[in-house]
Amino acid sequence: MTGNDMIHLAAAMVILVLTHIFCLAAMSERKYSIGKTALIYAVFGVFFIGLTLAVFALFGSGSANTAFVSFTGTALMAFFVFILTSADAFCKKLFLFISHSILFCIFFCIAILVCNALFPALSETGTLYARNIVRTLLYLSAVLVYLRFLRPYVRMVPGTKKRTWYSISLVSMLFLAVFISFVIFFYAGYGHEREALFLFAAVVLIYCSVLWVIFGTIQYMDYETKTELIGKNVEYLQGQLALAKENELTAKTIRHDFRHHNRNIAALLQKGDIKKALRYIEQYDESLDAAKPKEFCPHATVNAILSSFYIKAQKDGVSVSVSADTSDESPISDMDFVAVLSNLLENALNGCKECGSNGEIRVDIRSVADKTVIVCSNPCKPGLTLENGMLRKRDTGIDSIALAVRKYDGDIQYELENEYLTVCVILNA
Repeated sequence: MTGNDMIHLAAAMVILVLTHIFCLAAMSERKYSIGKTALIYAVFGVFFIGLTLAVFALFGSGSANTAFVSFTGTALMAFFVFILTSADAFCKKLFLFISHSILFCIFFCIAILVCNALFPALSETGTLYARNIVRTLLYLSAVLVYLRFLRPYVRMVPGTKKRTWYSISLVSMLFLAVFISFVIFFYAGYGHEREALFLFAAVVLIYCSVLWVIFGTIQYMDYETKTELIGKNVEYLQGQLALAKENELTAKTIRHDFRHHNRNIAALLQKGDIKKALRYIEQYDESLDAAKPKEFCPHATVNAILSSFYIKAQKDGVSVSVSADTSDESPISDMDFVAVLSNLLENALNGCKECGSNGEIRVDIRSVADKTVIVCSNPCKPGLTLENGMLRKRDTGIDSIALAVRKYDGDIQYELENEYLTVCVILNA
């Protein structure tokens, strides 16, 4: 290839790599800051363009080797970049990236077929630009459709259903192998394009049908996740009902004893022992204060969750320190408060019981400007490991918290120090 050809190829690759980066960013749940993520994407872009130019210089354009080496090399690099920059579970990221690669292959083949049919007389450089433009337009349209209609479902489904994610990834991998073969066949121009076109169209239709089933499965996983969250709310409400029954029983006991207290006070007053009567009333008031439920904050739901947790921790012999200033009106929905607080507090209590520590669970909830900040610290068992600010082994409860955090464009961060686990959750109003 001449120097002029390399310049045109580099310009086409810049457009292509920017399209790839846009697609990867659309699929990612950002793990790092914007600056660090942009730096990783920039390194990927340089590698992508450099590898493509090197492959074209070595094998020339229009060969099967060029298609295979450039595709696999850049795809592997893109895979590692996506795994590195996205905070989702690996099984979920694997499916998303394979789907991204399949779409790239399909649009690559369509661009070749369209340009061969509509612009057969174009020069090599013109064909390069024409294919790139067609492929980019198709790619951007697909990403916009994904962002508008599909991403909300994918984003809300956690990566806890690993077997399901790996199953649909395996099916997608089989289709990817077929479409890579089509890319090599069409790019190298082996002939029999018309016969291959019908086969290609049939495989695309089959893949679209399978993709319909896959997204139906993803919707079902989303339904299961919401059902689990509803179950958590029902469990919380059942706890509140049990607490209400306990308070009602306490109130009945107080009403029953109230007559006896009145008779005792009346007897003391009849005897003229006013000091003793007043002292008796003070003691009675103190007993009422001791029986009164603790008030942590004006917000009814948050206060109820904290009260229920406080009572449960006391029964389990776990020391708790709670501070909260949540007002009675909050932009955070009650269901999301239940999802975040109930899971955080339950995990903290379980952590204390697992390690048998006499340490204290500390809960601090603050409203800062338009943010709700929840910090929970608890003793934990040795051996816990963190990865990019999250627990490496995560249960459904943590995924429920993460879903609520995403809903409010917030953040969740874990820290581990001196066998104390601290989690900070930020919810933006």
